[in-house]
Amino acid sequence: MNDEKVLEALLAIETTVNGPDFSAWRKKFVDEHVDKFSYDDENKLEYTEIHQSYEAQIEEHIARGLPKEIPMADFMAALPDYIQGPGGQKEETSRAVTLLLEVSDFTAFKEMMLFCKKQKEDAAEGPKDTAGAVGTDSTIVFDVDGLMDMCAKLSESNASQEGWECVLKKDNIVIEKKALAADERTSKGQIYMRGVVTMDMTYTELVDCFCYFGERRKLWDSNYKGHELPNGGDILVDDELVIKSKLDMGALMHMVGVPRFLMVKFVRRWDEPKKGSVTTAMVPWDVKKNCVDRDNSILGVKITTLLPHPTIPDKSVMTTLEINKMGRMPKWALHLICTLTAPQLMRGLEQRYIANVRKQGKGMDLTTAEARKKASAAEK
Repeated sequence: MNDEKVLEALLAIETTVNGPDFSAWRKKFVDEHVDKFSYDDENKLEYTEIHQSYEAQIEEHIARGLPKEIPMADFMAALPDYIQGPGGQKEETSRAVTLLLEVSDFTAFKEMMLFCKKQKEDAAEGPKDTAGAVGTDSTIVFDVDGLMDMCAKLSESNASQEGWECVLKKDNIVIEKKALAADERTSKGQIYMRGVVTMDMTYTELVDCFCYFGERRKLWDSNYKGHELPNGGDILVDDELVIKSKLDMGALMHMVGVPRFLMVKFVRRWDEPKKGSVTTAMVPWDVKKNCVDRDNSILGVKITTLLPHPTIPDKSVMTTLEINKMGRMPKWALHLICTLTAPQLMRGLEQRYIANVRKQGKGMDLTTAEARKKASAAEK
């Protein structure tokens, strides 16, 4: 089968998976099975059987959507060579290609089901999370300054003396939780979560990794696919701007509601909590109303402080602070989620940065105002 026929088949698959019949089937399937999944690490036989049924039914939908002159078996046989060639980079068929690659991935399927389970639980709790927010007229304004101050102070404090409980302590990462006061909570189970990660990167490299947005970010951030600035500005120089990021979290996750674009207000405070450090905030943003996006089910306020390691020059320390709804989870379940996600995410970013940026001499210094202006000029 030639590339033109493979492309024709992929475009047909795009039409199928974006159609109302497929969406209705997917929702019905998830609703029927989502309560059978739990947050523990046991991969039950039932999960495998559900995944196999999901995989088979998706293949049936795809086969029905293919042009009659393109047999499913011939298409699947020709697909690997197509993906390896120039056709695999075509934007218009990228979703179909990703879906076909992920549909047989049990881990991706289980993550999708657990995401749907969490969404269902959050919806059952009632109103959206507006923790840390105060009302002004018809808008909501998060106390971002207060949370940034809190994260900056925590980056240099002994959290165990301040009511924090350890959830995970492993190698170079510590994750702790702390209950919100009753009068601060706006939904059940809200807690503070703070993470402290020692990175095998210099402070300059860490700032580059987390504060740079642009084509070069794709070298280490596999989820980042580009960005826009709806309100304009210079993404390397300006310390407060709105960013619309294009994301790729995997076909199955996007299929169940994870957005392909994320609108955030990004705020940076240099030399906080001390000279030679930076504290940042990412806030879900409604650009039309110019206020916090209260209905964002994916992102809450995320605060991060980046510091040089106090004793080891070629290492650095990242402290994160957020408010989430995981307070009602059993400690073992919370420990499992933290074990499976945070360390892998951080290590993945770190390893890709070292391999693709440090070793290739592609690093960028963004630690001073002068350096950021120089970097911005070089990008234009």
